[in-house]
Amino acid sequence: HTPVKLTFEQYLEYEDSTDNRYELLEGELIPMPPVGYRNTGAHLIHY
Repeated sequence: HTPVKLTFEQYLEYEDSTDNRYELLEGELIPMPPVGYRNTGAHLIHY
């Protein structure tokens, strides 16, 4: 099964009624980590 490819315009209009964030890569929606996920441990490294 091949996923449906989205256009950039479809991506801008996409809404899944959640707080999930996505990026568009070659027409496919790629889930992104939650806001702050990457930064959670970053401050611990500096201390």
